[in-house]
Amino acid sequence: MSGRRAGQRFDAEHGVTTEALVFLGELDPEAIGDSLEHATHYEPTPVAQAEALIYASPLAPSTTTFVDLGAGMGRVVLLAARRPFRAVIGVEISPALVEIARENLATANDPRRVARDVKIVRADAAEYTFPRGDLAVYLYNPFRGPVLEAVLARLREAGDRGEVVMLYHTAVEHATVEETQAFERVADLGFGLIYRFRKS
Repeated sequence: MSGRRAGQRFDAEHGVTTEALVFLGELDPEAIGDSLEHATHYEPTPVAQAEALIYASPLAPSTTTFVDLGAGMGRVVLLAARRPFRAVIGVEISPALVEIARENLATANDPRRVARDVKIVRADAAEYTFPRGDLAVYLYNPFRGPVLEAVLARLREAGDRGEVVMLYHTAVEHATVEETQAFERVADLGFGLIYRFRKS
């Protein structure tokens, strides 16, 4: 089954809307501000690939907060909630997408959901303060340039407070990650890379 057809099936089975292609500049550019220059479009991660990356995280879910940066309409948040993470947080800069994601979270019919603390927050990833403790941070190539660099700096700070892994689908900016020398590549799934923060 193609990624799109699988996404449509996921939406139909759970009563949500996540299968779409949206350019943020056509949605709510004024609300996004300067970060729009470095944002990519919204397109959901294929269901099977998202699940593979989530399950490949080397951290124990019970002690880990899962954070999806550029959460869009919330598909990855919904999938992550099927694992017993300490918390699942979707971070999204677009108010319009936040509204859709929150609606999806509220109405999703998914008997496999086990995570209890699941939420969508509106924030610029470049300015988002990660919670304390172990983190599994998911990115589906949501932004580039200065935004990614700011996120990596904040993840290095978070790495001093707990274990940090980055689940990076379509790792277009992998060179930027590796140039920091703060993250070790621990797995390559073909469509995505997994990095672990190197503690000093």
